[in-house]
Amino acid sequence: MRRVPPVRRWATDPLAPVLVLAVGAMLAAAYGHPLTWAVLGGLAGYTLSGSV
Repeated sequence: MRRVPPVRRWATDPLAPVLVLAVGAMLAAAYGHPLTWAVLGGLAGYTLSGSV
């Protein structure tokens, strides 16, 4: 069995995406109010631009 570098082992571990998503969810929860307005503003701009 050949040795796998630690960085590659961490990057391909199934737990890595879960940790990244958990951190992203915590950040989104912390900045939820501004993110809500940012998303609504983006949708309004998309609608008003005639792209729909």
